[in-house]
Amino acid sequence: MTPIEKILTRRGPILSSELSSILSEEEGVKLNSASQRVSRAKNINQIRGFFKSNQSLCYLPAHTNDPALLEVLTKSMYENGRKYWFTLNALKMHEGVISNKYLECYTNYPIMPLKGHIPFPEVMQKFVSEKILVFNNHEYIFSPKLSSIITNPAVNRTIELIKDNILENFHSLARNIGLIGYNTGELFSEYAKLRWAFKGVSYVLGVKRNNTPGFLLADILLGKPFYKNDVLFFIEKIKLVQSFKNAPNLIPFLLVDDLENEALKLLKEHGVVVGFIRELFGAKYAEALKELITILTNAGASLKSNPDKYLDLIIELKKYNSGLVNNIKGTLFEFVVGHIHSENSQSVNLGRQIISSNSRHEMDVLATYSNKVVISECKALKGMVDDEMVKKWTNQKIPAFRKWLQSQETLKEKNVEFEYWSTSGFTENAVEIFNKLIDSNPPFKVTYFGPVELRTKAKELKNKKLKETLDNYFIDPKV
Repeated sequence: MTPIEKILTRRGPILSSELSSILSEEEGVKLNSASQRVSRAKNINQIRGFFKSNQSLCYLPAHTNDPALLEVLTKSMYENGRKYWFTLNALKMHEGVISNKYLECYTNYPIMPLKGHIPFPEVMQKFVSEKILVFNNHEYIFSPKLSSIITNPAVNRTIELIKDNILENFHSLARNIGLIGYNTGELFSEYAKLRWAFKGVSYVLGVKRNNTPGFLLADILLGKPFYKNDVLFFIEKIKLVQSFKNAPNLIPFLLVDDLENEALKLLKEHGVVVGFIRELFGAKYAEALKELITILTNAGASLKSNPDKYLDLIIELKKYNSGLVNNIKGTLFEFVVGHIHSENSQSVNLGRQIISSNSRHEMDVLATYSNKVVISECKALKGMVDDEMVKKWTNQKIPAFRKWLQSQETLKEKNVEFEYWSTSGFTENAVEIFNKLIDSNPPFKVTYFGPVELRTKAKELKNKKLKETLDNYFIDPKV
């Protein structure tokens, strides 16, 4: 083991400057020579390009998947590469997964060329090339080598749909009270070469300057308590806009549901309007949203301890915002199927993502019983599930899920069942594929459920509330 490896074994991941200093002292060599030895070291890993003075984060291969590596990287960027730290903090705020459009908002990187600033695509490419982040279609997640967090993209997408809906409501509110021009509001718009969750042109007296209107610029934080560091991205974005020559007057607006006092104080010091959801749209609505997000993030435990809670929330939310309930119908239907399994299973997991053969796949519902494991695909669509959707399930997902199950010590000996649930039924061609697979006597059980079978399951559970929710919300009464 080399002296450098011994230091890293003892100290854990550290910046190259500190490693060089320790090496210089312990080996009795000049600091410059120690720095060169660290730079050329072959048996260690280094993350480069994010720190002041060309420093790198040095660590051993053994530190991979150690939670301390991500903690040290985050702290090092905060202290020595703040502009890059915003990316890591945005991922941290969102349980390790975030869409491209929201990450653009939660960092202060320009989305268009801006002198003196690295644009968002280039910054993200650096994170991906250094294997800090992975880009999956439209979402960024932490690289497996840095974080063992089991991400739940389905939950994240649902929470983002809730955010989208709140932004639309905010648009209506700002327009209706005259805070912005009636036809000027835009969601996920560019202003000053930055991405904003909401932008509107304001003609309010005091915002308008010499007959030139100002702007209302807003972002949104939702789903958990947020702290002082979590709001820095917004303050930095506002500072950047105000640094431009002839910058217009602004109404900076941050929408939140739960904010720590120090964060609130910091925002007020910088003249930011803090819009609490409960104050803008009502306490009962805000509380229902908060409960919904809590249930989404703890789906399995919620279904086991209080399986009817999500049904109550559907009824409650429909009073305030039927559009939101319709937008997240797919996720709520997964709760229905999870609810059905929760009666007799040992555990239920919703939205579990697995990696198989370098591809990512999501299990809508994973139910574990004493003698079997059931993986369910859930579709709450207006139209019938067709043969192409079923082919993707049989040809891609089932093989990936089977391979993953074989790698799980607690599951690989159990019987395996695959289910496909659809609120609107299946086309004839889709049914033909199901039946052909079933007739081939595969080493697993395959079942498919349409609206008739859904109603039957609800009756078997003797749950009147579930049956009424299916009939009133999920299943077309004509079917």
